Amino acid sequence: MKKIGLFFLLPFLILCGTSRTQVKDNFRSATSKEKHFFLQNMNAENETKSVLLLTQGFKGEKITAIQNKKTIFSSYPITNLKTQFAASFSFDNTLNLDIVDTFSNETILIVPKKAQKHKFIYFKKEYKEGKARYLITFSNTLRPLK
Repeated sequence: MKKIGLFFLLPFLILCGTSRTQVKDNFRSATSKEKHFFLQNMNAENETKSVLLLTQGFKGEKITAIQNKKTIFSSYPITNLKTQFAASFSFDNTLNLDIVDTFSNETILIVPKKAQKHKFIYFKKEYKEGKARYLITFSNTLRPLK
């Protein structure tokens, strides 16, 4: 009986978390030439690589990405208010990716099952009621970065 109660409670616990996810491909995209150039520069052309793009809400707090107990990205990104872009990096989409926000003391996990299906993962940070919340958008569309 306890298992059944927990099963019905689980969706509510997930909704109360600090991150939400969505899959979206229906927005304006960069040209195929821009996409190819971007993937080439990010060293993310093969199938086992995806790109994480930090978008809105970053104000210079330390963001670290860890894979297989190794730091693959560490920076203090600031969102460009005109382009809504802060930073990006490629990662191996066959391994778990932990994104650590030192300021809000949060760790967000991106699992391979989702990452392998999408080339681009957009990571947005917003503040609601004084607390950081994250929106992760999985996509195969590269938005224009200019």
